[in-house]
Amino acid sequence: MKPLMIISFIVGVAGFALAAAPEHKHVLTPAMRWQHNAMSVTNKQWTACKKSLEAGDFAAASTALEGMQKTASALEGFKLHKNSEMTEKFKEQADSYRKNLAELAKAIREKDKTRTQSLSATIDNSCVQCHTVFR
Repeated sequence: MKPLMIISFIVGVAGFALAAAPEHKHVLTPAMRWQHNAMSVTNKQWTACKKSLEAGDFAAASTALEGMQKTASALEGFKLHKNSEMTEKFKEQADSYRKNLAELAKAIREKDKTRTQSLSATIDNSCVQCHTVFR
């Protein structure tokens, strides 16, 4: 279990570092500012969720995950930083992300530690993949 957690952490950190890399210049409109804020809040909630899961605090993990699910519902309105011609691919990834969040919520309700770890790694990877292609 520890190797999976370590790999998930490394992939997550690498993904967030990659996502934060100032590769693309864009005009920061109010809508874009909201989008950046939404992703920042999601990152904080995801960190809190994973810490809570590691501590076995399923209630706190559920609360953090609920916030992520609310933000995830707004993904369809996001303006893509790059590869904007691939909106269908983005929608597919967003749908998959929301599905994985729902599955994680179910695993948290069932207090299934093994499944929460697996789904956490899947969600980390989906964040990295999406940010790599669209941010």
